[in-house]
Amino acid sequence: MASLQLRGQDLAGKVAVITGASRGIGRAIAINLGARGCAILGTCSSTQNLALIDSIDHEVAALFKDANQNRSSKIIGISANIFSPTCAQTIADALVQHFSGRVDIFVNNAADPRPGIIGELTVEEIQQSIIGNIQTPVLIVDELVKRRMFQLESRIIYISSIRSRQPWSMQLMYSAGKSAGESLCRTWAEAFGGKEDRFSFMAGTTANAVTVGLTETESVTQVPPEALESFKREFIPLQCLPRFGQPEDVADVVGLLCSRDARWITGCVVSASGGGIKIG
Repeated sequence: MASLQLRGQDLAGKVAVITGASRGIGRAIAINLGARGCAILGTCSSTQNLALIDSIDHEVAALFKDANQNRSSKIIGISANIFSPTCAQTIADALVQHFSGRVDIFVNNAADPRPGIIGELTVEEIQQSIIGNIQTPVLIVDELVKRRMFQLESRIIYISSIRSRQPWSMQLMYSAGKSAGESLCRTWAEAFGGKEDRFSFMAGTTANAVTVGLTETESVTQVPPEALESFKREFIPLQCLPRFGQPEDVADVVGLLCSRDARWITGCVVSASGGGIKIG
């Protein structure tokens, strides 16, 4: 892991919602944005993981203290399971409670990781994959739009996967869900950019997907060793940068898309895969 450091405060005064913020890529994104002065509502799947989000707040607070800088932002954790039909309302209600009902950045990081093996699919598995990877992200964005919580020039970022373009018969539903998320971003970008009067309160908003390659997170490293080696043999030789990706590698790409510097990037899929997927 790269050493933590305080960054320029370009996101001071802004509020981000990051789903699945307690571990892995979501945690790295929360640290990146928090170190730039952004207030954060981070979600996790159960109350047992709230302490992990609290620890992010402590880490970021320590960065400000070490730099002798005052910190006005905060990081709040809530339990909001993506399979719950009330996930979107829970997030919106928490924004009202803690952040005056506003949001500037939404990062859809939490996902259903179950693969979807052709020839072994069940109705429940298909439905859960659709709920976790498509339905809940749609409902969250819809709820935040409905309550007019998004601000001018907001950022919507959907964490996708290299599997959306490099399919495998053992990951049918996961691949399909991530591809759908990329399509959602194209439509959100078209709707929220400023051409439709009904969304004028959030004009200038961008929506992009970040397709992630093989990254060293708990969900990856906890697979059986033989499966992990198989993934490395599949992905790393295709990369221009031949190493195991780190959560911070992805978080820095997401962090760029959250900045004002990325105001002209929207409706796109950005590859954060070390060149494993080359999009052009």
